[in-house]
Amino acid sequence: MNVSRLHRIPPRRTRGRVLVGGLLLAALGTGAVAAGPAALASRSSAVARSAQTASGLVVSWSESPASSTAPDTRTVFSYTNIKPGSTISDYVAVLNRSKQSVAFEIYATDATGTTPGNVLELLPGNAKPRDIGSWVTFAKGATRLSVVIGADQGIIEPFTIAVPRLASPGDHTGGMIAQVGFPRKTSRGSVVVEYQRIAVPIELRVAGPLQVGLRVESISTGFHSPINPFADGYATVSYTVQNVGNVRLTGTQVVSVTGPFGISSKLGPKSLPTLLPGDSIRFTAQLGDLYPLGSMTAHIGLSGAAPPGAPQLATPVRYATGSASLFAVPWSLLGFIILVIGAGYGAWRMLAWRRRRLRAKLAAAADSARRETERRLLGGKDAAGRQQKQA
Repeated sequence: MNVSRLHRIPPRRTRGRVLVGGLLLAALGTGAVAAGPAALASRSSAVARSAQTASGLVVSWSESPASSTAPDTRTVFSYTNIKPGSTISDYVAVLNRSKQSVAFEIYATDATGTTPGNVLELLPGNAKPRDIGSWVTFAKGATRLSVVIGADQGIIEPFTIAVPRLASPGDHTGGMIAQVGFPRKTSRGSVVVEYQRIAVPIELRVAGPLQVGLRVESISTGFHSPINPFADGYATVSYTVQNVGNVRLTGTQVVSVTGPFGISSKLGPKSLPTLLPGDSIRFTAQLGDLYPLGSMTAHIGLSGAAPPGAPQLATPVRYATGSASLFAVPWSLLGFIILVIGAGYGAWRMLAWRRRRLRAKLAAAADSARRETERRLLGGKDAAGRQQKQA
C-alpha cells in the first residue's frame, strides 16, 4: 500500500456522520449490506458495517465519497450531463474502525435494480460489470484494489470513470463497494470465504436525448369473500411498474377498485421507489371495504417524477394507467341463502308429513267412531257379526 494514500482519521471527525452496524442501517431503511451474492447500496453520508469473525473479532468499517484529503458530505457519487468520451476523477474513503488491521477489496460494479423498499441492488461479487462498473479504474488501471488498512485508520483512494464514446444517453447506475472476506467453516468441516459488503451509489447521466415514461403491465386480480355473509371482503391487485425511458424515475401510485351500486375502495397515493431505466418492480395492493356484488374493475395510476436530488426533467412524465376486471361472487351469502332455502324446504316437508299423519289419525278415529256407532245401533253387534249370522 502506498503510504501517501494512508490517512489517520480520528473517530471524533467522522463519528457524527458514520452509522455503525448493519442492523441499524436496515432499521433506518437507508442502506444495507449483503453477506450473500448481491450487494445493496446506501444513500447515507457514510455507510458502515460491523461483522464478527469466526474467532470472535469484531470488524467495523465505513465507506463514503471523499476529496483528496478527507471524507466529504456527499451521499452518492453523482455526475450529470457528462459527454461521451469524458473522463471523471474522484475519491473514495474507506475507514477501518476496528482494533486490528483488516484486508479490504475496493471495486465498482453495476446496479441491477431497486427493491420495493427503495434500496439499490448491485451485481453479485463474482459477476463482471458491463456498464458503469466497467468504466471505473484505480491507479495503474486496476479494476480492483486489495489493501490492508491498519486499526483505526482510513484510506482515500483516487479513481477515474472513463465514459465510452459510444455510451448511450441517459442514466447509468452502479456502486462503489468496499468488502471484507471472513473465513467460515461449514457443517462438513470445509472452509469458505463469506464476503460482507457495503456500497455507495454511483449515478451518471450521459448527455443526449432523454426519454421518460412509466408503464403498468401484467395486472392480475383476485377477491377474498368473508365467512360472514353480510361482511365486506377485500380485493388483491398485483401489477408491474416498468420504466420504459432512459432516466431514473420515481413518483406516486394510486390503486382503486370500483363496483356496482357505487362500491369503491382506494389505496394511495403511495410513493414509488426509484426505478432504473428498463427496470421493473412488482407490487401487490390489498383493498378492503368491498362487498362482493359481481363485476368490478381495478384501476392503477402512476404519476412519474425525477428522484430527489436528480436534475429536473425538461419533459414531464405522462400519467400512466392500467385496469383489469374481476368478478366477486358472494359465496358466503349464496351459501346462507341455500341454507335458508334448504331449511325452509325441510320445514315444509316436515309440516306436510305432520299434516298427512294428522289426517290419517283423524280418518282412523272417524272410522272407529263409525264402527262404534253401528255396533250400538245393532245391539252390540257389528256389521261383520250380522253378515255371519245371515250366512
